[in-house]
Amino acid sequence: MKYWFVFSRGYLSMGRTTIGICDDELEICNATKKMILSLLTKLYGDDDEYFALKIYDSAAGLLHDIDEIDIAFLDVEMPVMDGMGAGNRIYKVNPNCKIIIATSNDKRYSEAFKFNAHRYLNKPLRESEVEEAIVSAINKTVGNSTLELFRNRIKYNVKQSDILYIKSFNGSVEVYTANNVFTKSVSLDQIENELDERIFYRIHRQYIVGFKNIKSVSKNIIELTNGEKLTISRRKLLSFEKAYIEYDLNFGG
Repeated sequence: MKYWFVFSRGYLSMGRTTIGICDDELEICNATKKMILSLLTKLYGDDDEYFALKIYDSAAGLLHDIDEIDIAFLDVEMPVMDGMGAGNRIYKVNPNCKIIIATSNDKRYSEAFKFNAHRYLNKPLRESEVEEAIVSAINKTVGNSTLELFRNRIKYNVKQSDILYIKSFNGSVEVYTANNVFTKSVSLDQIENELDERIFYRIHRQYIVGFKNIKSVSKNIIELTNGEKLTISRRKLLSFEKAYIEYDLNFGG
C-alpha cells in the first residue's frame, strides 16, 4: 500500500523531486515522513512546489512506482522482500534513483555497495544525518529528468542538467550541450514549460540558460563553462540575479 503526502500547493509537475519512504511499519513511515517534511520546510520553505513524498508499507509497492521516484528511503528489515533486495531491483530498473538505507543492523552495510547506495543510516535516525543524506540526494537528482530532442533526425533523451542554453531559431529551438546541438520543433515558450525551473532561467526573449553550466556572471554578461557568452536582458537582470542566488544556495556547489 502507498500513501501520498504532497509538499506543495498543487499536483506533480515537471522537475519535482519525489521521495519514496518504505517501511513495513506505518508508524515508522509516518515518523520518517514527519522528519523529512520538517527538514524540507526548514531548508526550502513551507511554500515549496518541488517535493512530493510517497509512503509504502512494502517493497513491492515501491517497486511498482520506481520509475517516478528520485530518492528511495528504504528500511532493511522488511518481510517478503527486504531493503537490500529492493535496492538491487531499484538499481537495475532506475539507476538514477538515489537510495538511502536505514537499519539497526550494521552488519549488512557491505550489501549496500552492490547497488551503489547513496547513504547508509543507522537507527534510531538522527535528524542531522537524515538532513545531510536528503540534501545530498536532492542536489544530485535536480536536473536528472530528460528532454526528447533531435539531432540529424535521430531522437535523443538529453538530461536537463547537461544543457548549457536553449536558443529560439526560426520557429523551433536549438539546445546546446557541451558537445552537441540538438533541435526541437517547438517554441521557446513551449520548451520552457518542459524544463525544471529550478535550474533554468529565461534571460532574453530568445534565450534560456542553465544555471549549472554558468562559469561566471559579470554585470549583464554570462560566461558558460564552454567559454560562450550570453547577454541578460536589462529588464530580466534583477530577477535573474535573485533566481541564480536561490539556485546557488539550494543546489549549487
